[in-house]
Amino acid sequence: MVLSHPFVLLGIALVAIPVILHLLMRAKPKKLLFPALRLIQNRKRTNTRRMRLRHLGLLLLRMLAISLLALALARPALPAADYALNRGDWLRLLFVAGTCAGIYFGLTSLWKRRQTPHHEFTYRRSMLRGGVALGALLGLLLLVAWPYQRRIAAAITQPTVTSDETLPVAAVMLFDTSLSMGYRLENKTRLEAAQDIAIKQIGNMPRLSRVALCETAGDAPIRFSSDLGGVSKRIAAITPQLLNRPLDDRLLAALEGHGGDRDQNRSGESTAAPDDEHEGLLREVYIFTDLASSAWRKDNLPRLRETLNQMPNVGVYLIDVGVLKPSNIAITELELSDQTLPVGSPLELRVTVSAVGVEPGDRVVELWVDSGTEKLVKLDQSSVKIDPDTAVTVTFSRQVPAGPVVQGEVRLVSSDPLSFDDVRYFSVLVQPPSEVLIVCDQPSDAVYLLNVLAPEELATQGESRHKCRVINTALLPRSDLSKYAVVCLVDVADPQAAGWQALEKFASGGGGVAIYLGENVRHEKYLTPEALAVFPGKLKGKVPFDDQVFLDLQNVSHPILKKFADWGGGLSDVEINRCWSVDPELVAGAIVSYTDRKHLPALLERSLGRGRVIALTTAIDRRGSWNDLPLYWGFAPLSYETMRYLSRTSQSQFNYTAGEDILLPINGVQPFPAYRLRKPGLQQLNEDVPAGTANLVVKGIDQLGNYRLTAIESDVKFERGFSVNPVMDESRIDRLSKDDFDARFGAERYSIARDLESLQRNVKTGRLGREAFPLVVLILLVVFVGENFVANRFYDNEQAP
Repeated sequence: MVLSHPFVLLGIALVAIPVILHLLMRAKPKKLLFPALRLIQNRKRTNTRRMRLRHLGLLLLRMLAISLLALALARPALPAADYALNRGDWLRLLFVAGTCAGIYFGLTSLWKRRQTPHHEFTYRRSMLRGGVALGALLGLLLLVAWPYQRRIAAAITQPTVTSDETLPVAAVMLFDTSLSMGYRLENKTRLEAAQDIAIKQIGNMPRLSRVALCETAGDAPIRFSSDLGGVSKRIAAITPQLLNRPLDDRLLAALEGHGGDRDQNRSGESTAAPDDEHEGLLREVYIFTDLASSAWRKDNLPRLRETLNQMPNVGVYLIDVGVLKPSNIAITELELSDQTLPVGSPLELRVTVSAVGVEPGDRVVELWVDSGTEKLVKLDQSSVKIDPDTAVTVTFSRQVPAGPVVQGEVRLVSSDPLSFDDVRYFSVLVQPPSEVLIVCDQPSDAVYLLNVLAPEELATQGESRHKCRVINTALLPRSDLSKYAVVCLVDVADPQAAGWQALEKFASGGGGVAIYLGENVRHEKYLTPEALAVFPGKLKGKVPFDDQVFLDLQNVSHPILKKFADWGGGLSDVEINRCWSVDPELVAGAIVSYTDRKHLPALLERSLGRGRVIALTTAIDRRGSWNDLPLYWGFAPLSYETMRYLSRTSQSQFNYTAGEDILLPINGVQPFPAYRLRKPGLQQLNEDVPAGTANLVVKGIDQLGNYRLTAIESDVKFERGFSVNPVMDESRIDRLSKDDFDARFGAERYSIARDLESLQRNVKTGRLGREAFPLVVLILLVVFVGENFVANRFYDNEQAP
């Protein structure tokens, strides 16, 4: 126990006053003439014993009242612990009270029924009261006070530093710098509110105190500084950051920083190292956060709780600067139809808008695109009805500029308190149509494939997605395949050994090969060593299906089939009549199977060097009644996605979430030794490119927005752009509860404050212990009431029988 005013305890000496008054003013015996001397003598002995008990009780109550008054004025404080009675304490307390009450009222009722003489009844009742009081006291001590004392002693695992508000403090100020701390309330962000509280708290610290600044952005070491003014200036300069580590990890680093500082202090002592509780300073950690769950680990960190238990002398104070009922409207998702587009093709964007804590109403979503002059121009807008319970989707479809890099923004016209999620950024790469070589025995074999890859009406207008050329099989060995992105074999009877070798060289160098089997394929020509080096499997023969058989789209996560998962059909309702069977032992991977008993593979894949080979085991020309696949609408997207997958344009990523690694492929580009990165804030960063790099790893990403990367050498035409958007979880602002922190830290290992006043109360409780003044005053009130009651009854005459 710690006393704020220990000199006031000298007032306990005033307990001598009631003793003196009691001795001077005690009642003196009165002389009465009465003949029945024997009766008087018996009654005298009885009254004397009863009066002595009353005298002693009243004297003790008066002495206790003066002692409690002096103790209350001394403002005692107890070590921080949970002093409330738990359920077991209350049950034992009620048991003792009920037992004593039952004994007292039971015996007095029994004596009344037996018509005990009045003077005897009075004597027995007085003795019973003393006995019941003594029994209640013993019961409370054994059944309530003893378990209660053991529980509180367990909570106070070891004595803390000798408590004194003038002791210096070693404190770590830990700030949550996630984007949600930019929430604005009363024209002040949550981070600014935290900064104000922290600076004022530092100003109230005792002299010789030291403070270390810790942020969730980065892994800077914990370093204590005695320059409190300098630390306050650094705190005022903190801003929300894009990338942050979980608060659990940084709190653990703060605790380890305290441990390292304590060890350093010990090593500097010339004498024996002091114990933790006698170090001569107070250690504290202040965590300034809005309690958003996105700033903490999803799973608790066991090592953090272990460290907190090992360092009980370090006080942990949570400062909740968040909003209890936040409101926010956010663009939580932006999906692009493609990240690589041919010139002249439209770009489709699907935007998801979510809201929380707002009234339903209309909002406007705008589409802004870079016009090629590095200046954004609004191309479109759409009005949406906001519903707090349901996410709303907005779709834009616009033709983009020529490029090669097209960047833009989707903006939510809103005035909600959180602004960072009111805009989403996007980047696409616009390139000329990819060149596809179609090899067939007869031009009619490739009619359906040619019509979906390069429709005549689009090809004449220069808006086709692919630039296709059709040649005869005999020209394959002599053709230069290096200028093509994909080579397609459509129902080729015999590609010839030289043709297979050309295809192997082309695929190994990074090209894509698509093989469509059919009626004209000669079985033995696909079993040669040259063919087996390219074809993804070993052909066994033609298989007719007697029952109805369809395509089984189970692996919809594959890039070729991913869009079919969103559409919910397009291929699975196509009836297949015939196919080529493939030896399953040599199959590299089946993307699609048939629904027959054996689940024969329909679409196969094989990696070959840096390239890929895809094979379809059924025909696409409708000859021989193999199927009606070319007539279904799903054939066009299947062919298109296959070309994109083989040319690797489907895997080019230019839109990232904060924290993801930025990888830009530079295959097929003239090598360049260095590049210049332009950030959203117009800062520029120059970096070298290691020789032989196939994927460029971009560093220095610290802002939301659109980035642009160019080769520094003027003779190298290389330009790429990418966008960085916030993590979707930061827009939800789901707050952690007290139960969550109890599980992370321990119920008695921290305190939460909402403002500077409550923080200072918590800190005082942590440093000096829990204020016992209200409890002492309550006991004092009970004692005064008891003393008044006993004093009023002290000289009451006994009632006549």
